[in-house]
Amino acid sequence: MIAEMQAYTHTPRMGAGTTGKYGLVRLGFERDGSRSILRQWERRTPLIVQQALYFDPEWEELPCVYILSSGGPNVDGDRYEQHFRVGCNAFAHISTGAATKIACMRHNYSSMQQTIHLEEGAYLEYLPEPLIPCRGSRYLSQTQITIAPSATLLYAETYLCGRRWSGERFDYDVLSVSMRAQREDGQSLFADKFIVRPAEQHPSCLGVMGSYEIFAQVVLLTPESLAAQIYSSCEQTFDSEMVAAVTSLPNGCGLIYRVMGMQSQAVKRRVREFCSLVRLTVKGRPMADDFPWR
Repeated sequence: MIAEMQAYTHTPRMGAGTTGKYGLVRLGFERDGSRSILRQWERRTPLIVQQALYFDPEWEELPCVYILSSGGPNVDGDRYEQHFRVGCNAFAHISTGAATKIACMRHNYSSMQQTIHLEEGAYLEYLPEPLIPCRGSRYLSQTQITIAPSATLLYAETYLCGRRWSGERFDYDVLSVSMRAQREDGQSLFADKFIVRPAEQHPSCLGVMGSYEIFAQVVLLTPESLAAQIYSSCEQTFDSEMVAAVTSLPNGCGLIYRVMGMQSQAVKRRVREFCSLVRLTVKGRPMADDFPWR
């Protein structure tokens, strides 16, 4: 049992991970001529994947996959798994259909377990919509990455303070997010984890988030020469509305770009600007503007 979740092990009305509460997505991409295709495709409700779409005007060969949920917000005892694999020289873009809401919980918690495997020359953009932890919610996310030295992973995640329109501001119980990366031979690259318990230490305190309410981070794993180019081209910001900065990850494996702000759309735009810089540097293609309704 994960230490920060030991207090939340009571059985909910529907048992943790039972039918309808265990969602699974398993996606595998392969190179097929000039484009990539979705070769492996497994899903279990409430998580849904329909098909790969090719609609990016800047990269017509790029398969774009959206992960949907038929169950509404994540609730007490939900257990989700996502497994992504991108084959040699293949590429893909994965996102979600809407923001992920974590509902109020009385007994247990909701979790997401992810594995990501990129082979030589692979390229993956995983850019889900924001996560919204509601009042009294508990959420655990664990991601394990295996990546070849010549591959590139662009993984962004955004966390809101709650449902601001309902007066919530860091009213959740616990938010635990961890990520580990390694080479295919088992060499460790980096490990990162943060745990937020607002009742014990409020995120608005000095040295954590201060007056900002939205936090986003982009993990970029890519060859060291490409990371150096992106680092030198990345602008940093510090003002009353937003702070954004980039730093290097250990073992020369890439960068991590972090943004804090007051408005979700502004933070999302800044994240997308960084992601477009990455795609342009790595693949020579810019990222198209996001849909206006997202």
